[in-house]
Amino acid sequence: MVEQPARSHRIPLAVVTVLVLAVIVRLVYLYEYYHLPDWYQLTVDNYYHLHWAQSIAAGNLFGDTTYFRAPFYVFVLAALIAVFGTSLWVFRIFGILVGTASVLMTYFIGNRLFNHRAGLLAALLQALYPIMIYFDGELLLDPLFTLLVQLGVYFFLAWIRSRSDRHILLSGLMFGVAAITRPTVLVLVVVVLVAIAISRAALIKRAGQLSLFLLGLVVFIGPVFLRNVLVADDPVLISSQGGINFYIGNNPSADGVSAVMPPPLGHNWRIEDITWEAEKAVGGRLRPGEVSSYWFDRGLEWVKSHPGDFIKLYLRKLYLNFSDREISNNRSLPVFMRQVPLLRYDPLSFWIIFSFAVLGVILAFRKHRGMVLTVAMVLSYVVVTSLFFYNSRFRLPLMPYYIIFAASAPFALIEEMYRHRLRVVLLLALGIVVSIFTLAPVVNVSQEVSTQDLLSKGLMQINRGEYRKAVDTYRIALAYNPGYPTTNLNLGISFMRLGQTDSAFYYLNRERELHPKRARAYINLASLYLVNDQYEQALNEAEHALRLRPYDVTANMVLLRAAAQSPQISDSSLIILVDRSAQNTNNDLFVLNEAATALLSRGLTDRAETILLLAVNAKPPPIETDNTAFDADFRNSPENFAKEKAKTFYQLGYLNGVQGYFADAVKYSRDAIALDSNLVEAYINLTGGLASLGEWMLADSVLATAERRFPDDTRIDRLRETFRRIR
Repeated sequence: MVEQPARSHRIPLAVVTVLVLAVIVRLVYLYEYYHLPDWYQLTVDNYYHLHWAQSIAAGNLFGDTTYFRAPFYVFVLAALIAVFGTSLWVFRIFGILVGTASVLMTYFIGNRLFNHRAGLLAALLQALYPIMIYFDGELLLDPLFTLLVQLGVYFFLAWIRSRSDRHILLSGLMFGVAAITRPTVLVLVVVVLVAIAISRAALIKRAGQLSLFLLGLVVFIGPVFLRNVLVADDPVLISSQGGINFYIGNNPSADGVSAVMPPPLGHNWRIEDITWEAEKAVGGRLRPGEVSSYWFDRGLEWVKSHPGDFIKLYLRKLYLNFSDREISNNRSLPVFMRQVPLLRYDPLSFWIIFSFAVLGVILAFRKHRGMVLTVAMVLSYVVVTSLFFYNSRFRLPLMPYYIIFAASAPFALIEEMYRHRLRVVLLLALGIVVSIFTLAPVVNVSQEVSTQDLLSKGLMQINRGEYRKAVDTYRIALAYNPGYPTTNLNLGISFMRLGQTDSAFYYLNRERELHPKRARAYINLASLYLVNDQYEQALNEAEHALRLRPYDVTANMVLLRAAAQSPQISDSSLIILVDRSAQNTNNDLFVLNEAATALLSRGLTDRAETILLLAVNAKPPPIETDNTAFDADFRNSPENFAKEKAKTFYQLGYLNGVQGYFADAVKYSRDAIALDSNLVEAYINLTGGLASLGEWMLADSVLATAERRFPDDTRIDRLRETFRRIR
């Protein structure tokens, strides 16, 4: 085999021009994107990355439990937040820089595998390729992962030529960083290890370079593994997501493209759901790594018991990796791209790239070892990742290599034309066959992806208070699929927010009828009954929800609120419900506060104080596995949690004031105001506590502050009148 000559690291002017073009194109895209409402429609993965990064930037560097997802990208976001604050523009411009750096690496790899012309054309194609432009603007790890993999591959190709220790160490380091961004890169690591092991170098030399490559991996993977052990006592190499992802791709409901679980969980499963199901099955508490192992075993059991279904599903996913379909879990990419002129009129598509890539591989496959090993990496990645499920962003790391292979094809065909015209004709015919293969609707993808996109849009509108728009969005979703889970539910919620209770009841009941094993319809019906003072109905619906999801925070809160107001619930029964809710939610702060309010409303002050003292020490769930981190409002964010803890101190202040412990009432009220300066009830408590201690000047000062902060609150006015009378 003839190895490629050494390549210069100088960046030619033509490449610089392409890089400038890549930046301009991506900035134009962001400008067009910014003027769409979709700019703020973050998907669940975007929200998770953002909220986790904010937690890290606030000082939570080590976290509290096993990483559910690989952490590197989130730490990069945290660094951006620490420097620039939280800004979608900053995050997306960072994505542009990463994407442009990836274009440059595509040139370097293309130049090394082929020549300057092929590398330049490949860089130009990537600069203009629409799906890469799109993902560069999302808060997703995939563009950064793509760049890191390119760096690892580049240094590996450099090692093939040089056999230098430096290159193989650098390759290991880059693959190590890529692994803590997405562990699937370890598939490529196997190819590198085999290449080193079978190289023609002396045994000692091979052993040394294997050690150097592994050292590079360990430099980054090692600390993550140790952190999981030390923080969570959980020996997970990087993250605990792998098991559930394998089950998602291999279960009776799997379709190969959706992150869907068997009913009743479906698309709306949460980490707490899969944890509870696993723990219920084994009969005890499990660490995240053990939960992952449970679901991996479940997926493996399905594969073994349904080999025919597995093979059909696997071939479906394998085909989708080579099809022209662009699929996302939470957004319909074709629909979105039609809204953006830059993407709508971009002629580049996967079928063009892949068809030429096949020709490029055939024409150059055996010319040098680097080409053979690069193709081996691509195929290995496709074969292994197809065991999970297909998504356009999972194909993204392979696009630079498809583009490089495709860019080499025109030049190779021209050269071949002068020697073997018939072969060129046959190759072009093969290219047409490949085009038909990748364009043909061999696999039908259901409209559920579009429905999910509409559901995400509707949730964004609800979060922004645009309830009328949300109603219109969900009605369109119903036209797509009348029985799709949560469509009727969210339409009912929208009508609840609009105060149209009849319509809300209709759609919530419709959701319950269609999906009786899903808890959320029962929870919202319970809330609606509670608002209408129908306490028994509210209790029944909440209890039904808790039979399905005993750990659900909202369901427990609604239950306690209804129980406190129901004349059918005795004090002793209420205490039993309070204890059960606290236990089932692991002493969740929001549940404890609701429980204390319920107990105080019945005059059960001793029990309320016990619950509030528990709440004082309550901590938010680990950010790594906190389900609310996937939501727009993020209930357990530091800000929201502090406000809820302020309510705890306020209630303690009120309770101590009622019992005549005015010094403690003052202390707790001050603690509440320190956490939430907008909690008017705490100012009222503090004023009353200080007055009861004879601290009239301080009380008057606090009251004056409250009057300035809350000029329209009638409670403050009444307190001022009381002060005037008694002084």
